[in-house]
Amino acid sequence: MMQYPFHIESPLLLSRPLTNHIGIPVYLKMDSLQPTGSFKIRGLGYACWQAVKERGATSFVCASGGNAGFAVAYAGRCLGLPVTIVLPESTPVHIRHLLASHEQANVIVHGKVFNEADKFARELAEREGSQYIPPFDHPHVWQGNATIIHEIKKQLKYFQEDSPGVVVCSVGEFRTINELTDRTKTLSWSS
Repeated sequence: MMQYPFHIESPLLLSRPLTNHIGIPVYLKMDSLQPTGSFKIRGLGYACWQAVKERGATSFVCASGGNAGFAVAYAGRCLGLPVTIVLPESTPVHIRHLLASHEQANVIVHGKVFNEADKFARELAEREGSQYIPPFDHPHVWQGNATIIHEIKKQLKYFQEDSPGVVVCSVGEFRTINELTDRTKTLSWSS
């Protein structure tokens, strides 16, 4: 069984084209190089680890359209626990196949849209006694995602920078942005 963290410290790269275009240094955090291909392993890996540590979870259920499913399945595999990922019908067939074959997840397709898949995942977890792992809306997910800020702080020193001028991130969850902002404040970066 692998120990937390399940994510890697991804590279921080100076983008010369963006820097030249904008006129200030632009750094890119390469979380697409995570074992699961996205930043989601940060938050969901932490949430899975906490579920085992705090509640003794022995299996996970998560609804996903793709990236969250890969993160929970990967974390479950690292912890040696079975994982069921519930996908809506709109999820491409190749994603279903990869989750089952590469991450060894039990894949269930249910509902036309994510909300229907999520409702079913919650009911399934309750019925089977599994730990439901929310794909984005949980403090452990936000806290795990925010680990990126401390990495950036550490890595900026290689470029002789103390803080970025701005942090730009693509997240669809308002609370994740709040957690990232809170982390920047603890580092004395302005928000």
